[in-house]
Amino acid sequence: MSSTKDLRISTEEIAEARRALRGVAWRTPLLPASRDEEHVFLKLECLQRTGSFKIRGAWNRMSRVDSPGLRRGFVTTSAGNHGQAVAWCARKLGARCVVHVPDNAVQRKVDSILSMGAEVVKKPHEEIMESMTDDRLQKLGMTYIHPFGDRQVMAGQGTVGLEVLEDMPDVRSVVVPVGGGGLINGIAFALKGRKPTISIYGVQAEGAAPLPKSLASGRAEDMGHPRTIADGIAATRVFDYMLPLFRENVDGVLTVSDEEIRYSMRHLASECHVVAEPAGAASLAAVRKYRERLQGPVVAVVSGGNCDPSLLSDAVLKSAP
Repeated sequence: MSSTKDLRISTEEIAEARRALRGVAWRTPLLPASRDEEHVFLKLECLQRTGSFKIRGAWNRMSRVDSPGLRRGFVTTSAGNHGQAVAWCARKLGARCVVHVPDNAVQRKVDSILSMGAEVVKKPHEEIMESMTDDRLQKLGMTYIHPFGDRQVMAGQGTVGLEVLEDMPDVRSVVVPVGGGGLINGIAFALKGRKPTISIYGVQAEGAAPLPKSLASGRAEDMGHPRTIADGIAATRVFDYMLPLFRENVDGVLTVSDEEIRYSMRHLASECHVVAEPAGAASLAAVRKYRERLQGPVVAVVSGGNCDPSLLSDAVLKSAP
């Protein structure tokens, strides 16, 4: 795996990623969170192509692969959203794609990956985690697209930050869901490189929150099997090659319960007419829970909208205010 030094990205790399993404990634809207919260805004990456921010990093990495690499095809690991993005990009590039997913992956996301012509291989969750620390997938002879620990992937995700700052130059706090860390670190490099006073907060679910413990101990901690409905940020561990980036870029980590996530899914659907998956709604849940800690204007990144219909129905109909 790349060293920490290799994973630090510049504002120039993020600007280059934006140029690569023209005509591929959509510029998503920045809208008020509600009529009553005048200083809270939503960056709606749930409206992005393939339903999440992941298309940004995937295309920025994959579009640079040479002809021999395209003939070999692509392989990746994913809980679902990254896999969908890689599958879409591979289809656009005319290349083979194999996506390794955990055996409990959301079926809607698996079906979407398959619908784009990719092959799906189900593996135990721990095996998926281990594949991101060694070269087992690189040995398959295909180009491995890391979900987060890759400079070009991270630079692509950083374009979210560029758009936030352009649409709201006076933003003071940005709240971002955290799984592996590609999105929050990409956004942080983009924002802090231009406006160092911006505060960047990560969000994890209470049942899958290794980052607060890792930052406190100074070690990459492993929390065991995740216990949360938010599959997109169901982190069990912090990878050692990402920890120094978190320490440099993240001003705090906020945790939310599944019930708080469900209520934010309900708020987004009923008041904002936005469908968010649990990971995407976690950022708004954190803003609502920690509002006194956050300096406004605040932007909550709604990272994805690929929600299982039954889970969305449960959240909308049953979650308590």
